[in-house]
Amino acid sequence: MQVLFTAAEPPSYEELPGQPTGCKGWVYDAQDNPPPPLTDQGVVTISGLASGPIECRFQGSSYVCPVHSGAGQATVTAGETGTAAYAVGGAMFSAADVGRTLRVDGAAKRGNNGAFPIVAVESSEVAVVVNPDATDEAFAATYVVLAGAGPVPGNPSDPIASGDEIVVAIEPGGSMAFKVPDLGPVVAGEAFELDDASLALLGAVPLDGAPMTLGCGGQGEGCGAAQGTIVRITSTDGDVQGASPFAMPPPADKQVEIQCVVLAGDGSITVPAEAMRLLQEAHQASSISRIRTAFMREGVASATNTAPDLPNTVHALVGHGILGFTSP
Repeated sequence: MQVLFTAAEPPSYEELPGQPTGCKGWVYDAQDNPPPPLTDQGVVTISGLASGPIECRFQGSSYVCPVHSGAGQATVTAGETGTAAYAVGGAMFSAADVGRTLRVDGAAKRGNNGAFPIVAVESSEVAVVVNPDATDEAFAATYVVLAGAGPVPGNPSDPIASGDEIVVAIEPGGSMAFKVPDLGPVVAGEAFELDDASLALLGAVPLDGAPMTLGCGGQGEGCGAAQGTIVRITSTDGDVQGASPFAMPPPADKQVEIQCVVLAGDGSITVPAEAMRLLQEAHQASSISRIRTAFMREGVASATNTAPDLPNTVHALVGHGILGFTSP
């Protein structure tokens, strides 16, 4: 889950000027034109999920969605293939936590602290996470389980069932820029499979300025029902050495954002050469260290403030997506 409230910036490139569809691209300069910061706009509640409603709050510099938290004596046992078992006395882990993220603090061994995808729950006090840096240790821990905090490798859990109708509500707060009615119910975009060529491209986005097509309609694959198809590409030239393979550090110099939207359609999107050249030129100016590409099939709802408030608009996208990371 991503909750992103930012000031609107005119795009550097726009395929369909003035329209919400088509491809748009933004190029940011860390010194002279930095990406607009995320802002606090109050509590966001997501309801309609079988596991119950989730509340997301702005903490530090972004939104997080805590499900439950606590403290207790913890034991870390490093496992095979980069996993580790975290046993926390008094914890209340459940099967619903598989696919969420466990954030832990209090360990003396640095690699045991951090935020880790939960891939299994062995009991109410034992969660298995992906943490290749884990080492055996016992310590007094504080922890929180977060929903939608990041990708989970080989995630066996899908929190959105076919036909689920999701409602997104914003309780105005923080900067108070949005006073909109609840968005939804939105019929979530169904699960899908990318075609083989698109799946390969997600992890190897080209930087030659040529157009790129992604889709779920290729041979042997298929698209589930959805209102729209969206591709979002983000680059960074920040230092990723020693960071998580999913980390997107702030840019040192250049950052590119590309967003392409198609409503209805056949489940494919072509990112035009003009947009892809933004990546190529940024890479030539300051070597890109990582590209995150998301292909999503979504249900969509929008709401706009009414007068006398400024006509700020919120878009809610609900469905499924596949993320790929490229390290040029």
